[in-house]
Amino acid sequence: MMKTIYTLSIECVWGAYLKDRFLRIVEVPTDMTLGEMHFLMQDLTGFDDDHMSTFYAANTLRGKKVWLTDSGEWEEGHDAVDGGPLWDIPLHNVFPLPKHKKLYYWFDFGDDWKFEIRKKGKDGTPVSGVKYPRVIHKEGPKPEQYPTFEE
Repeated sequence: MMKTIYTLSIECVWGAYLKDRFLRIVEVPTDMTLGEMHFLMQDLTGFDDDHMSTFYAANTLRGKKVWLTDSGEWEEGHDAVDGGPLWDIPLHNVFPLPKHKKLYYWFDFGDDWKFEIRKKGKDGTPVSGVKYPRVIHKEGPKPEQYPTFEE
């Protein structure tokens, strides 16, 4: 049984077809892996899992990126994407982030969907009988991955 949960704020901060604010507050187990987080992101957005993706940290959306290595250290110039050992790293090894950094999930390197993931508040205690991860707050519709355009 998991011992603690994180409350995460997940906001889409950029995307080729982003029109409306997309914000979800979710509670997740601290032992959730980045791979499981990737699949949660797919569920939250309704995106087809048909593009590469990664997680990185930076001061700002377009700031200098640092990448989480297989050993759980943050490094510049390391570019781990789409699966592999990176996907096995649990969130409790991701947080706390390096000073002044925010965590980003980057999906589809062409359409550049970027989501800022912030840990909110103190670690929580799971509630008996509640299934995690769970969404506790929603703002805005899901972003449209492949919008249809009128001719």
